[in-house]
Amino acid sequence: MKTNILILTFLSLFALNMSINAQNYLATGTQITMGDDLRKGVEDVTVGDVILSYDYTKDLYEKKKVTGVDKIMFNRLARIVLENKMQVLVTSQYPFWSERGWVSIDPEMTIQNPKYASVKQCNVGDYLKFYDILSTGSDRIAIIEGILEPIMGYNIQLEGGGSIIANGFIIGVD
Repeated sequence: MKTNILILTFLSLFALNMSINAQNYLATGTQITMGDDLRKGVEDVTVGDVILSYDYTKDLYEKKKVTGVDKIMFNRLARIVLENKMQVLVTSQYPFWSERGWVSIDPEMTIQNPKYASVKQCNVGDYLKFYDILSTGSDRIAIIEGILEPIMGYNIQLEGGGSIIANGFIIGVD
């Protein structure tokens, strides 16, 4: 009986994780670029903080206020590593700004947000854009891998939406 309850609990948590996975979450330890160009761990970002955002329609960096931060434990995330060794750990539907526009590892999930209706599949070899203090650079994806271990994930909401700079990557928010 205890085994059945334990199995049902794990299945319920797994299903909950899958439904929440439709939002964009960053792993603990991800560094967010703040409005003053300093970095702060995503787990330390709070409502009212001002972070650096990128407006891809104007090719312009701007400051935006954080309006919400949610967190939840995940049992699977994805790691993207560029050839320059930059890396980030995110849920698989997180959109990245690239030379081809918005891309994600799981575009079918990303597309559930109408803001990213034209998102494309992210592949090894694609060039992702990143923040480079004075400009926007790009580099080729070297590795995309799944991570199957419990990791706390954080979702940041911005005033007016937009994108954030996470470990240097330009990534979209809900």
